[in-house]
Amino acid sequence: MRRIMQIGFNKIIVKSLYAFVAVCFFTLTVSAQKKTTHSASIADTMHGKFVMRLFVHTDGHIKINGAQRARVKAGDTVKTYFKTGSEIPYRVMVYEHASGKNNLIYPLNNNDAKGNCTIDFDDATKQDADSLAALSIFNLDNDMVMVKGGTYLIGLNDTADIEAVDDCRPQHKVTVNGFYISKYEVTQALWMSVMDTNPSVHKNCYSCPVDNVSWNAVQYFIAKLNTMTKYHYRLPTEAEWEYAARGGADSRGYYYSGSNNPDDVAWYRNLNGTQKVALKKPNELGLYDMSGNVSEWCSDWFHNYTSSDAVTNPAGPTTGTIKAIRGGNCIGLVTGCYVFMRGGMLPSSADQYIGFRLVRDVK
Repeated sequence: MRRIMQIGFNKIIVKSLYAFVAVCFFTLTVSAQKKTTHSASIADTMHGKFVMRLFVHTDGHIKINGAQRARVKAGDTVKTYFKTGSEIPYRVMVYEHASGKNNLIYPLNNNDAKGNCTIDFDDATKQDADSLAALSIFNLDNDMVMVKGGTYLIGLNDTADIEAVDDCRPQHKVTVNGFYISKYEVTQALWMSVMDTNPSVHKNCYSCPVDNVSWNAVQYFIAKLNTMTKYHYRLPTEAEWEYAARGGADSRGYYYSGSNNPDDVAWYRNLNGTQKVALKKPNELGLYDMSGNVSEWCSDWFHNYTSSDAVTNPAGPTTGTIKAIRGGNCIGLVTGCYVFMRGGMLPSSADQYIGFRLVRDVK
């Protein structure tokens, strides 16, 4: 058994060993304590201001101040609560994914009331766990890529000799302001860290994109995530999504996101289902899986392009029937992976090959 993580709350010390990369989350803590918890879970509301969650990626044991407190399994969540202005947690709980129960593991005795709280996580297996540093709430800020604003031609040229649907035409010029977009599709690990559930059909792959989530469910996820962080995350507009998929100001004009060879950058016609994020090459901006793996929700109501569409920061119509989907997926045809290809689905519907990616505005 090996210790792979230790977090000390005595002097705001955070140590991550072996399988985890060191992360400092107290900037996140301070801002989170100032927010309300109207969209937090019942347990979070009952026990005070939620501050930090650690998603468990491999079976192991939790020790607090050297004493073993709980055995945890992959999929569980360690939740740490702080009172406003305090640097020491007043409660630590383990959410058991299998049973749906929250178990108190700190404080349990008089020694716990002395003020210090050091949490150790010992891996119960001999296998190395994938690091969640790039997939978790704690490092989400570092995963966001700045996309400089610019003007480009959205859609497909009317004279292009490419098999595509008319929804991609007419091609027209649009301008988008700068924004941040995640390198990765939202993973099952990140979803579970926020929601305590995993709706995915392709389960037990925490580094794979979350799937089987409706547009409406994604809005609830984002609202809850925003209560935990100092940022305002959201879905990209179609114009933002395609601009980023094309490589933004660094675009080389590829048909797929990052290459004219789909095998370099996209999972498609893959009967094994979704794959871990970032296994293929990134595009010009360093974004992974913009073509293939899972299709991605956008914020817009789907509509047919017209030559008179808004040219600056278009966000689609104010009402509609279906929400826009982009990017193709691992089971679909390669033509679905074109950066200009469009689709749509009812916002209340979920599909095992649809996920999403986060963006946020530049302040």
